[in-house]
Amino acid sequence: MNIQLSDVIDLMPEVIFYKDLNGLYQGGNLAWAELIGKPVSQMIGKSDLDIFPKESAEIYHNNDLKMLALKQETRNQEWIQYPDGRRVFVETQKTPIRNKDGEVIGLFGICRPVTKVS
Repeated sequence: MNIQLSDVIDLMPEVIFYKDLNGLYQGGNLAWAELIGKPVSQMIGKSDLDIFPKESAEIYHNNDLKMLALKQETRNQEWIQYPDGRRVFVETQKTPIRNKDGEVIGLFGICRPVTKVS
């Protein structure tokens, strides 16, 4: 069997993405591409402001800054909207990506649908 980690991540229904310290997307899975409405390759190097409406982008960016300041996993609940107008309430978990020296070099995010709104 010859399977890459990226192939497995693309099979996951959750939205998965990762960014550098400047908030620029470095990759994501097929569910993320569906949310954006464009291929992953077109989103690399883009920021939330390049992709999402300003109000949403500012919320996402502020959540990133909170996680980076704490240097630990954070979770928040928010609405996301797909290009077809479908809205989904999700829990977004953001986790720091660290290099071999333990320094934070980016963030990893995963969005899971919430079945019960709190």
